[in-house]
Amino acid sequence: MPLTSVSPTPTSPAGVPAPLVDPSRYPEPARWRFAPDLTLLNHGSYGSCPALVADAQLELRRRMELDPVRFFKHDLERYMDATRRALGAFVNAPPEDLALVGNATYAVATTLHAAGLGAGDEVVVTNHEYRATINELDRLCARTGAKKVVAHVPFPEVTPDDAVDAVLGAITERTRLVVVSHIASGSALLFPIDRIVPEVKARGVPILVDGAHAPGQVKIDLRALRPTFYAASSHKWLCTPKGTGFFYADPDRQAGTKPLALSCRVGDLRDDRKPFLCDFDYVGTNDYSANLSTPVAIAHMGAQMPGGWDELYRRNHTLVRAGAHLVCDKLGLDQPVPDAMTGTMVGVRLPDHPDGHVTGAIYDDPIWDRLVEHHRIQVPIWDLPGLANRVMRVSAQLYNTLDDYERLADALAAELERERHA
Repeated sequence: MPLTSVSPTPTSPAGVPAPLVDPSRYPEPARWRFAPDLTLLNHGSYGSCPALVADAQLELRRRMELDPVRFFKHDLERYMDATRRALGAFVNAPPEDLALVGNATYAVATTLHAAGLGAGDEVVVTNHEYRATINELDRLCARTGAKKVVAHVPFPEVTPDDAVDAVLGAITERTRLVVVSHIASGSALLFPIDRIVPEVKARGVPILVDGAHAPGQVKIDLRALRPTFYAASSHKWLCTPKGTGFFYADPDRQAGTKPLALSCRVGDLRDDRKPFLCDFDYVGTNDYSANLSTPVAIAHMGAQMPGGWDELYRRNHTLVRAGAHLVCDKLGLDQPVPDAMTGTMVGVRLPDHPDGHVTGAIYDDPIWDRLVEHHRIQVPIWDLPGLANRVMRVSAQLYNTLDDYERLADALAAELERERHA
């Protein structure tokens, strides 16, 4: 009996896996499963997965368990290819140059380890880069003798020129890699990577764009951008299940780029598949269903507005800018980050803690604690060393309205006043 006829994975005549959910359901209004009394203004940290996407993941797990051996030996690659095609169309990249990974942190670490750093080599990062990247780079520098060079980009009084000049000004003849966030995690600053990437490459230096927050928040065109590497998480703004992401590597760099964990299939030479895909598609027995649900998330969220993803980008960007200004006007604060450096998150500098420091918070700041405990509002507030002592990052997603920011403004005003008199 032919192999395809006994597969627990339904396929089309072309061998493409059958849809995980009925495509006619994509335009259904997205249903979010967080607590109904919670005002969530922190989509940026972990995202939120709509019910339809969660259903797709459950169906994939059901198919996997019908014949786990068949799934990992045969069907997994077909699901990987289908996911890559959807992602490739979404970020305008050749599907064969995209690897699926658990998150951007893993992809960034993979790139750093593949950089071949040695004593005296330099890696340029900005003072906005995510802590996990800095931690991995510090570990590599201690092991190899390489040096971390920090380009200082101001915040919140900043311009695109400031960011470009800071990054390029940090490059020397010893620079072996530049790492720049597409959208910084802590400050929410949208970097002008369309200017930074070509300038860095023109100097003969490879560049890694840390796009953990970018897919689904701003439009990405990797064919136009042409970074050396691009690392991204999907579980944030693409609204996939947790633990999803992708990694782009320039074809000339793929041979020297290996997963941090090498599986038993690494080194298999095949005529029908690049080693880059063989290496990353299977890194041992794991639940790959979250990443393989990505096509459903792209289609579902893209069907939520008549103008598709482009309209969703505009809607969320306009809302978060209006919401941030509403909060700042209520509290008498400035919001100087330019529109061109904002996606669908905005960093707002808050008054410093009266004592000059904070300790004992469940989250990163006692005001954050009180907003959750007393007002049921989730919005991050944290210290950004060297940038600002207290920054609140507000997000906007499809489930948010301007009323959410009104609620935040009133609660924050009350809590800051209480803190001043405590």
